[in-house]
Amino acid sequence: MLTIFLGLLAIVAADKLLAARRELNLAKTQLVAAKTALSGKDDAATKSALDAADAKLRSAKRKGQTFPLNVLAPVPLIGSPGRAITSASDAGRDAVAAGRVLAAAAASFPTHGAAGIDGHDLSAFNGAAIRSTGALTDAEQKLDSARHRLNGPAGAMLPPVSGAARSMIKVVDQARKQLDGARRGLSLLGDLTAPTTDAKILLLSQDTMELRATGGFIGSFGIVHFNHGTVKLERYDSLDALPPPDPPMTPPQALRRSLPSWWGISNVNWWPDFPTTAATAREMFRRQGGGTVDGVVAITNDTMASLVGVVGPVQVPGYAQPISEPEFADRVLYEVELKQPKDNPPKKFLTNLSHEVFDRVFQLSGSQVPGLATSLGKSVGIGGLQTWFVDRSRQAAVAGTALSGALPETSGDFLMLVDSNLTSSKANRELTRDVTYEMKRDDRGRLVGKVEVIYRNSGAASTINPYYNGYLRIYVPGGARLIGVQSGVRDEGMASDGPYRVFGLDAFVLPGSTKSYVVNYELPSSVAPGSAYHLQWRRQPGTSSDVLTAHIRGRTYTLAPRNADLVVNVTVRRGLRDFLRTRWLGRFLA
Repeated sequence: MLTIFLGLLAIVAADKLLAARRELNLAKTQLVAAKTALSGKDDAATKSALDAADAKLRSAKRKGQTFPLNVLAPVPLIGSPGRAITSASDAGRDAVAAGRVLAAAAASFPTHGAAGIDGHDLSAFNGAAIRSTGALTDAEQKLDSARHRLNGPAGAMLPPVSGAARSMIKVVDQARKQLDGARRGLSLLGDLTAPTTDAKILLLSQDTMELRATGGFIGSFGIVHFNHGTVKLERYDSLDALPPPDPPMTPPQALRRSLPSWWGISNVNWWPDFPTTAATAREMFRRQGGGTVDGVVAITNDTMASLVGVVGPVQVPGYAQPISEPEFADRVLYEVELKQPKDNPPKKFLTNLSHEVFDRVFQLSGSQVPGLATSLGKSVGIGGLQTWFVDRSRQAAVAGTALSGALPETSGDFLMLVDSNLTSSKANRELTRDVTYEMKRDDRGRLVGKVEVIYRNSGAASTINPYYNGYLRIYVPGGARLIGVQSGVRDEGMASDGPYRVFGLDAFVLPGSTKSYVVNYELPSSVAPGSAYHLQWRRQPGTSSDVLTAHIRGRTYTLAPRNADLVVNVTVRRGLRDFLRTRWLGRFLA
């Protein structure tokens, strides 16, 4: 009889646990929805999702405290599932409380439109940044409490409990990481807008139609001055306005053959690691008579177009037709490159446009700030906006984020294709690449990588697209080695801007034609320690039209056009088939 009773008790307890688990999983789904809605500044959806998550967590806790789990709770070991449900529910409610703090503070966030940007007085924006930082700190403490509470349930013996808790830990950890980034960003914003700050930032404008390592050819520059609580664009000019550097700088060997008479700031973005490029740009700017700056910001023409979308349409002084975001690229191309007779100076339209756009950006109303934040956020995600500071505390605020443009340091597999258009043309407007990466074991059991790049120059021959003359560098793990001698492929050795090896080749593609290039190399054993293989593939800024596909151990992964990174984690144990294919065993069996 006792056996029957205990069996029934176990069945009821299991049913309660599964029901509580369902509630916890539903709560996790609502927490994710709340995080997404908060990022999208949807206050109503945020509140609704948080309310729903709270209700599910309350329900899960009740189920964990009803018969028979409440009776079993004091019993060592046997009662742990019930206690774990209670702890997981309380942890989830800590996360909900953090979400409510952020939702309540959202109205005062600078990016939420609580403050405008007045170039003559940034005090309101500075105050909003400081208040927002306080709200983030409060939310972080609540998430830390949630993380601590979840440690116990995550180690529970029964998967229905531990699985739900571990899943919720991932949500909390992701939110904590995002909050840390937001806190650092607001700290930087508060610093730059403070009444004690005097900082000059070099602004580099990159044209992705003429692709370079960090996004495109640098044709013009500006100086943004944060001056004791104010901000303005002090200067914006074509780089033709700068004299040659004195003393000159020695260019990288592979770039030297394509330079004009001297190496200047227009060609300084040779390194895909933006901190390396930015530090070089700062020094080059000083040598070209520009003076000393406290940081460097690079934007692409796509980012500039999105700014026009926020503040425009823009009427450029001296030009009849205004410019809007949809026709930005074609209009700038016409006014600067195609129009006859050309303006004098040639970049007059772009210079006047930039002054007008930044004047409007620095005079935004509060209602326009959310649009600016969204626009810049999208640009950061694809490398269209990159920032570097001389001051270590300011640089620490962007370190580890997409805004820094720094190459990641990983001990696993890594891949980045860095293309540089070495001819003064706009061929990249019509050029796309289909890139395929395949990682597998060869017949000797080695992990090998194969990169195939198919270039398509779909444009007609013209003055701006006579051909594509590019130099392609492929960044791979430091211990990689080319397999045999491959025609046209050079081993350039270790990169100077990261712990990677670089293979280089010339890419020449006529209008209306297609060219394919293949590089094979052996990967170091360090990319898959203990059979755990990790790949990070970084997209070059300015190449969102390229199709990037990875084939890893029979599975296919594609990097989305608007994403900067593809990350793959798989197990690459050496199976029986791989073992039987090794050459020494093949010879033995023969």
